[in-house]
Amino acid sequence: MKHATVLLVLISLIASGLLAACSDDGAADCPAGLEPFTEFNVYFGQEKGDGAAVSAAEWSDFLADVVTPQFPNGLTVFDAQGQWLDIEEERLYREGTKILNVLVPVAMTSEAKQSLDEIAEIYVDRFDQQVVFKTSIPACAGF
Repeated sequence: MKHATVLLVLISLIASGLLAACSDDGAADCPAGLEPFTEFNVYFGQEKGDGAAVSAAEWSDFLADVVTPQFPNGLTVFDAQGQWLDIEEERLYREGTKILNVLVPVAMTSEAKQSLDEIAEIYVDRFDQQVVFKTSIPACAGF
């Protein structure tokens, strides 16, 4: 339980610092040449409920069939190593992780969040996951 408490405190501190850079409406105050966006990161654990790994082909199909149609304008996927504490089992899990990074104009934040919630739900069902972790932060972006 200590680990979860420490993690929540760290997340709160980081979020407080990020929010300090936002205007009253939650949009980032952007320098000239950049526009306010919302940056989403979605963390997909690669270990199925039975202990088998999500294969490269399974991930590729999920990305092509479920994620890309929702974000055809672009997205980024990072490979990472993650860990999380299952409080009920008192077990620390370490697993490969895919991080989906999507930036959307502030006006599309609500729609994008809904799409990401649906994507996460499909992933949980398809790959027998407990949860899919998601974050969103104000960002400035430009092309």
